[in-house]
Amino acid sequence: MRRFLDWLPVALGIALLSTFVALQWHRTIRGQNDFVALYAGGKLVGTPELYSQTANQAIIESILGATMQSVTYTRPPFYAALLKPFTFLPYLAAYGLFCAICLSSIIWFVVRFSKNCPELPIYASFCIPVAAFLTQGQDAPLLLSFVGLSILCTRQKRDFLAGILLSMCAIKFHLFLLVPLLLLTKKRWRTFAGAATGTGILFVLGVMAAGTGSIAQYLSTLRNPWINFDVSMMPNLHGLVATLGASPRLEIALTCAVVLIFLWICQRTENYEFLFALSLLCGLLVSYHSGISDDILLLPIFALIVNSSRDKPLRIALAVSLTPIPYFLGVPLSVVLPLLFLLILTLAAVSVARRHSRDRIVPALA
Repeated sequence: MRRFLDWLPVALGIALLSTFVALQWHRTIRGQNDFVALYAGGKLVGTPELYSQTANQAIIESILGATMQSVTYTRPPFYAALLKPFTFLPYLAAYGLFCAICLSSIIWFVVRFSKNCPELPIYASFCIPVAAFLTQGQDAPLLLSFVGLSILCTRQKRDFLAGILLSMCAIKFHLFLLVPLLLLTKKRWRTFAGAATGTGILFVLGVMAAGTGSIAQYLSTLRNPWINFDVSMMPNLHGLVATLGASPRLEIALTCAVVLIFLWICQRTENYEFLFALSLLCGLLVSYHSGISDDILLLPIFALIVNSSRDKPLRIALAVSLTPIPYFLGVPLSVVLPLLFLLILTLAAVSVARRHSRDRIVPALA
């Protein structure tokens, strides 16, 4: 009975997320989402049209029978090469395999890190981004495997391999902008070297698979505002400022504030996992282009900080970020989620400041 009661909230959470997926089941089951752009990228890699909107739309129309004007391949060249094996399968078979891999990544991360964070399965089962990845056909869950394995390697003192694994997060590098800053600030040279080596290998792979011109095409695509979706659905500082109609200068100021707070915290604690989690949180804030499914990174943020800190306000704020509460307040997600992330960052700074003060007082008294 006790085991049943322990797992009952998890079952209820899974049922809730399944309901959300069912609301868009007609699109989800057909793969009418962003995965078709990844599949198109795999098809086009090796041709000069990898980032051509016209070529992407032609493939998408041949697969779905209709174009999706807001969908095109926008990822690094190397990722298209890694996606190539999916194109050897019919589209729906490839889509099913892709979803299975992503779900396996989530399950593995939750099971493995629940050993240190027993609350993780419950909050993961209510995490809206878990359902969002299915309906949107996003690959954000793959990041859980790379991040999780990197953390495990760090715990085993295999820092170079940890960096190699982190380099795979370059498939969505904009969510990890503060990780290099963390590695340099805390002098994690072997991890940084591994990440640099892995990034170099991926760069060469991309050039070999897609040609030297693909890098310039990729950078041009990133500068194209056409790839950005509705700002009210961007849970980051850019979405917050744009939704409020404020000046872009406010976004710059907030971004600088986030980076400075993060650096301030780095100077006052040596807890790598705590700092790594905060680097992911700050990455979510300063990323210019991100969506709800990207907030699946809240799972490692929650697991690592809860395992490192006993500060109750901080733990409560993290728990709230994983519940459906922020999504049903009637406030745009581009407002409520960034403000919640800023609150978490502030509470983390307060927690570190208190601990730092205690650590200084105790030796003085001794």
